[in-house]
Amino acid sequence: MGYHARGFFDFGPYRLNPAARVLLRGDELLSIGSRAFDMLVALVQNHGRVLSHAELMAFAWPGLNVEASNIRVQMTHLRREIGCGENGDRYIVSLAGRGYSFVAPVTWEEASQSIQAWPVPLSDVQSSCTGPCIAKAFPPRLSHPIGRDENIEKLSQMVAERRFITIVGAGGVGKTTLAILVAHALRMFEDVRFVDLSTVDDEAAVLEAIASALDTPSSESDVIEDVIGRLSSRRALVILDNCEHVIDAAADVVVSLLGQTGRVHILATSREAFRLPGEAVFLLQPLGVPPHTGRLTAAQALLWPAIQLFVERAVDSGHLEPFVDEQAATIAAICRRLDGNPLAIELVASRMGPYGLDRVVEMLDNQLALRWKGSRYAAPRHQTAEAMMDWSYALLSDTDQRVFRGLSVFSGEFSLDSAIAMMEYDDLEHADIIESIGNLIDKSLLSIHPGEGPALLKLAGIARSYAAFKLLGSGEREPIEQRQLLHHAHPPQRCGTNTVFASEIKQAMQIQAS
Repeated sequence: MGYHARGFFDFGPYRLNPAARVLLRGDELLSIGSRAFDMLVALVQNHGRVLSHAELMAFAWPGLNVEASNIRVQMTHLRREIGCGENGDRYIVSLAGRGYSFVAPVTWEEASQSIQAWPVPLSDVQSSCTGPCIAKAFPPRLSHPIGRDENIEKLSQMVAERRFITIVGAGGVGKTTLAILVAHALRMFEDVRFVDLSTVDDEAAVLEAIASALDTPSSESDVIEDVIGRLSSRRALVILDNCEHVIDAAADVVVSLLGQTGRVHILATSREAFRLPGEAVFLLQPLGVPPHTGRLTAAQALLWPAIQLFVERAVDSGHLEPFVDEQAATIAAICRRLDGNPLAIELVASRMGPYGLDRVVEMLDNQLALRWKGSRYAAPRHQTAEAMMDWSYALLSDTDQRVFRGLSVFSGEFSLDSAIAMMEYDDLEHADIIESIGNLIDKSLLSIHPGEGPALLKLAGIARSYAAFKLLGSGEREPIEQRQLLHHAHPPQRCGTNTVFASEIKQAMQIQAS
């Protein structure tokens, strides 16, 4: 059978045009990645037949010999993207020792037989919707991120039930991607709008940015009244993205919208919560990484989303050597070192092609690694790990920056008492340090280890590397390291919740100096 550019395969709710490289689910344009798309085309064109690993390699990696683990990673991604196994839908099955087969019913239709021409431009789909409708300026649906299925399901439910949700998490953890995916998944809103506040550097301009995204006509009256009037009669979802640097002004708008409209829902993303009445916080955690529990095989490692993402991006970067058992523990250690942060993992894995695994490990704590570039289409704050951290660091007070830098001397988890003992000196008092540590936790730069027992704190891998270089450039490194030696010689003891040795360390330093 010959397949033409203006025809398509039809299976379940999907339409697939191989020549135009377009996949639609209903009216929604899906982006699943080039390798996964090629594998889907191969399986659909040969539906009912088992394709071996070698045949799938020939489709997706023509002329190259790649390890079977790469196919497993792409197949896991493809199945997740098309909802294979969800609600009883079966599209792709695996046959042990043989390969994969597409088992759902498939039909081929020429575009001339269809009422609507193929492919349908996304803008036409958006402008013709008569029910739930996403604005033309709204970001397109992104590729489904690895390891976020439960997050999407839970957040979708929260947005449907609550009027104000804030996705809170560290830079690069995927807050914006999750918000966009949830907005595309929901079908309950008459109007969906996206407000990118990352380009707004003046709190006074926040309201104007929101009005512009809502296509609010300008008038001589108060802008907030215009915005409220625009939304008051609609069941609308407004996404306020990247709020942390203008959070006070954004909070004022949120309070007005919630108080003066009845059906508007707000989904915000920020590195810290608004702390407003009625706010529901969705803490977006990093991707799961294997625990440090001895020997790990490649198959075992690939069960963890952080490893799946690393391997997928490594292959995209040109690293086509097999992913073997001997590499599993090393890659798992890298992902733990990066604390499962998706952006950090992508930036590091993208150097696997030119550098190889050994060199990536060697350079991981080098300042060069902070400057490895990612996608040229990413927001400026996400193009390097350093830019991501610069954004957060600039929002800290001088005292918070100082404490942040000083805490980089801890290589792993540490107690609040240890932090106070290390930092309480000169003009930094006990209360100042505790307040700064609270601020760093609130701003997703410092994490608290979950579980029972005394609270343990930790700087995330990228944050610690960045803080260490800032400490080196500040001229504070030598006295901090001197205090660290004294800290290990005289560890703090606890009396209830109070530290009793912080002042003794300071006194010991004064004696040593004299």
